[in-house]
Amino acid sequence: MTRIRKMALALLGVALFSGISLLSQTETPLPDFRVRRVDPAKYNEVVRKVQGQIMVVAGAGSQVSVLAGPDGVLIVDDQYKEMNPKLLAAIKSISDKPIRYVINTHLHPDHVGGNEAIAKLGAAILASDNARMGLVRGFPPGTTTPAAALPVVTFTEPINLQFDGEDIEIVPSPKPSHTDGDIFIYFKKSDVLAMGDVYTTDYPAINPANGGTSQNVIDDWNYALDHFIGPKTKIVPGHGQISTRADLIALRNATSTIRERFRKMVKDGMTLEQVKAARPTREFDQRFALENVGHNEIVSTDAWYGTMYNEAKNGQ
Repeated sequence: MTRIRKMALALLGVALFSGISLLSQTETPLPDFRVRRVDPAKYNEVVRKVQGQIMVVAGAGSQVSVLAGPDGVLIVDDQYKEMNPKLLAAIKSISDKPIRYVINTHLHPDHVGGNEAIAKLGAAILASDNARMGLVRGFPPGTTTPAAALPVVTFTEPINLQFDGEDIEIVPSPKPSHTDGDIFIYFKKSDVLAMGDVYTTDYPAINPANGGTSQNVIDDWNYALDHFIGPKTKIVPGHGQISTRADLIALRNATSTIRERFRKMVKDGMTLEQVKAARPTREFDQRFALENVGHNEIVSTDAWYGTMYNEAKNGQ
């Protein structure tokens, strides 16, 4: 047996023993579990290279972008609280340097659940002003966010961070879409864009309560395409598979078409049930329907139809 093969088998053994899977981009799709109750025993973390210096960790909850180098480790989002031990083990398999920064793309529990534990290890948490304010109020409503879990650096305008040889642009999304505090994180040297849940590879998760509309999502996607995403850029979505410019354009075009169909159907006086029966998403469902992309217990395509219908009825 060659020395290289022995090393590969040894690495695989460590990964399996620790519950961490190391997969190449061409192997099994990244896990995508959006669940209401998190049993960490059911989910392993998968570690995969994106490109350049950026790795991704995927398990239950958000995809976690990881930048590791001589300055330490920076991560984007940190999954559910219950996944924290497995997430930290996965990050440790990438680098044994300390985590210096956590950037929260928004305030949802599947993206900020690890904040408290990781902050207590010495990391500084960054997020938009609106994300912090939402956490201070308590999210989900009726809950209390521990002080240690709150972002300590917030902003309303784009900021830059120099870390591990990367020039990192951290930019609030121009319009409310998924939440009113979403941000994009662009790693210039590696040419990787982390988009949080503004882009999740399936029909967009629109939040009308925060002013979100399908047109706002499309506008945010167009902003990202115009400012960050080139022909070789890799996109880390909030959930789902590593994507390209072509992937995002395909979803944008599908969403634009579906949006216009809903508007016409509502104008023609169709009820929601009639719209569901007509299935204006039919030719796009195989690629973009939530049920076909991952395991989603939070929202369904059926519920998404309701959001799109109400939006069209309100003339948005």
